[in-house]
Amino acid sequence: MPVFSLIAVAGLSHADLRSELTAARKKQEKATLAKDFKGAEAALRETLTSDFKYIQGKKVQDSNTYIRNFTATLAMLDKVTTSSERIISLKESGTKGAGQVEIRMVGTMKDPGKKSHPFDWTGSFTEEYRKVGGKWKTSSMTQGAQKFLMDGKPVKM
Repeated sequence: MPVFSLIAVAGLSHADLRSELTAARKKQEKATLAKDFKGAEAALRETLTSDFKYIQGKKVQDSNTYIRNFTATLAMLDKVTTSSERIISLKESGTKGAGQVEIRMVGTMKDPGKKSHPFDWTGSFTEEYRKVGGKWKTSSMTQGAQKFLMDGKPVKM
């Protein structure tokens, strides 16, 4: 199953990293909850550097692949009832930053037989940020631990 990640940074050129992360996440959450594929894609595109890398184990994806995989995952979901992020740690130094975030998505998805199943996914990520044109953007995102429950039972990912 593709990753349910939807994290990046954007926002106000005069704001600090934390406030830009928060503003961007609210925009992304709104699109995710509405299953607005174009809105989610646009929210991500405006917040990733041109050389963005998503790292999952030994696999590396560029921004186009990352966004395509996210929207494909979103299409598989029947309904998203929760899309949230918790900033665990954040450092900002000049035009660079780094952080640890936890993302959670909850909702329902249908199996091939069209039966609906509740899911609850949580993933942790290490991220690097860079200021580009006065705005904070995500330059890399490395997936850490993730937990996926379907029908309340753990599913190996």
